[in-house]
Amino acid sequence: MIKELRLLNPELKILTTAEKSALYEKVEGDYSEIIAMSAKLKPNYANDYIPNDIESQKTAIVNDVESTVFGELPVQAGWCFGGNPFMNGMEWHKTSEVVVACTDAVLLLGNYGDVENDTYDSAKAIGLYIKKGEALELKPMTLHYAPLPVGEYFKVAIILPLGTNLQLAGGIKGAKRAVNKWLLVHPENAEDIKAGGKQGIVGENIKLKRSKIARDNEGTRTII
Repeated sequence: MIKELRLLNPELKILTTAEKSALYEKVEGDYSEIIAMSAKLKPNYANDYIPNDIESQKTAIVNDVESTVFGELPVQAGWCFGGNPFMNGMEWHKTSEVVVACTDAVLLLGNYGDVENDTYDSAKAIGLYIKKGEALELKPMTLHYAPLPVGEYFKVAIILPLGTNLQLAGGIKGAKRAVNKWLLVHPENAEDIKAGGKQGIVGENIKLKRSKIARDNEGTRTII
């Protein structure tokens, strides 16, 4: 799959989790219970985000991540899933985020040091191919957004400090979009702009190209 993705997207540097980076670190563990729970999710083309799912939050692996990654800082475990293949924006947190791949996916990542005056050039983003069953700690301030599907859709579990991504008491202010969340959006992302998102991504709204016949964990699907 990684060879095919690189061939179809020559303009985008795509790494695998075996390649080291200051932006992320693998989090070893048995995520089979979380992956099984993801079967209840029903993705569409539009992405969905559920900040906190009590059932998954109670699992042993989430408790382990809370201890080993977050030093027992209370966490929330939720879901992100959908089929949108466009970059659309870049967000960051001042804490780590753990992403558990319940399907194969590609994350677009960036270095916060490349943000200047609330502007980020999409050409500086890299792709990271993450396989089903793998988990990553995105380091604090790492630029990222919703994963991109390599099949018809993606499903990931998201573990963050409790309260992250919830509504701000004082309202949206510039790039500060939610609790512990700063976001810059691409001008083509009309939905986020309408919701108050700050335009700040310049360059191409990266689209991950996939083969017309893509395989995911539920079989072979035709991709348009």
